[in-house]
Amino acid sequence: MGLASGANAATWSQAKPTLDAIKFCESSNYYQAQNPTSTASGAYQFLDTTWQSLDASAGYSRAKYAPASVQDAAALELYNEMGTSPWAASSSCWAK
Repeated sequence: MGLASGANAATWSQAKPTLDAIKFCESSNYYQAQNPTSTASGAYQFLDTTWQSLDASAGYSRAKYAPASVQDAAALELYNEMGTSPWAASSSCWAK
């Protein structure tokens, strides 16, 4: 999947099917999920360093502390910046 920016950025409705599949594979849709072996947390399993680099995450130190709407906005922001590459490790689950 290609990268999008500016006028070419995906809207929530365009990205939702992909992000919903990623969210289910990463955390079974659990917004307070915590990976036991890394800093990844939240429904989309954001690493802390990635989470803190996103504008949408402002005000929340870790993804798992942010409400669903903030995590969804951050996932859309990351998707528009990098496509699905941040979730490549789980693509065998969601890329069907």
